[in-house]
Amino acid sequence: MSDTEQVMQDRAEISKLIAEQFRALCWDEETAPDTQALAAAYLPGAQLFASARPAQAQTAETFGTRMKALRDSNKITVFEEKGVGLHIWVAGNVAVAMAGCEMHENRSEVTEDISAFLLVKNPSGWAIAAQAWDILPSISNAFAASGLTADRFEV
Repeated sequence: MSDTEQVMQDRAEISKLIAEQFRALCWDEETAPDTQALAAAYLPGAQLFASARPAQAQTAETFGTRMKALRDSNKITVFEEKGVGLHIWVAGNVAVAMAGCEMHENRSEVTEDISAFLLVKNPSGWAIAAQAWDILPSISNAFAASGLTADRFEV
C-alpha cells in the first residue's frame, strides 16, 4: 500500500471513530446516550477539556456520566450533534483532527462547537488520546480563518 493510500485509509478510520464518538452522545426521550461506546473511543486515562475556563481535565467516563445526568434530570431531553466540518492530519502513528459540529438541544437551541482531537494508532486501530473543545459562533469561519479545508461528515 502506498503512503497516500495508507493516509487515506487512516483518515477514513479516524473520521468513522469521531462520528461514532459524536453519535454516542446523541439521545432523545426514548434513547439514552451510549456512554460505553463513548468511552471505548478513548485510551484509558485520556483527558477531555470542555469549553469552560479555566480548563479542567476529566475522563471520558466522567464526561459521559455528566451528559447522561443532563438527560436523566430532564434538563436536556433531546441532544443531537451534526457534523459540520472535519480536518484530519495524519503523520505516521499520530494524528490531529479538528471536528466542527452543530449541537441541537431540546429541538430548539442550536450552538456550534469545535473539537480538537489528538489520536494515536495502536495495533488494534486508532484511539483518542485527548480532546478539547470550545463553543464558536461559526465553525465555517473558524476553519476558513485558520486556512483549513474541512470535509463534511455524517454523525
